[in-house]
Amino acid sequence: MPLDTTSRMLAPFLDRLTVEELDAIPYGVVQLDVDGRILSYNRAEAENADMLPRPLGQHYFFEVAPSANVPEFYGRFLDGVAECQLDDTFSFTFSCSLMPRRVMVRQYFSMRTRTMWLFVGQPDGSPFMRNTASHGMSAIRETPAYGNAQIADRVA
Repeated sequence: MPLDTTSRMLAPFLDRLTVEELDAIPYGVVQLDVDGRILSYNRAEAENADMLPRPLGQHYFFEVAPSANVPEFYGRFLDGVAECQLDDTFSFTFSCSLMPRRVMVRQYFSMRTRTMWLFVGQPDGSPFMRNTASHGMSAIRETPAYGNAQIADRVA
């Protein structure tokens, strides 16, 4: 099922899912507080971004994914938090140490918990494939040294 459809189906229930249930979702799922600190970080995103241990409590835009600290991503986040609403899907390229990581992102603001949810999938919106031989770990890791990001193909 595509990222947009899956995330729309899950949105009303996200705040009630356990860690195990979040980990069963084949898309990256990250929950941020209104300051951008990570509250939840599911297994698919941890494996795809090579972020184990999970970066709970860290600032997503400054410490974990500094290439997302651009108006096209962080600016949308700040606007959504200020307006207490956001539901936006777009393509994004994270700059990484070994190679760019192009993904489809959906940002969704939950009014109930006043938190932002990020859903991350492959560029076409499909789920991540798990590599069972290496537990899904990729060689890609976000680093501040490559802090440039690129936005492309905005999706309505």
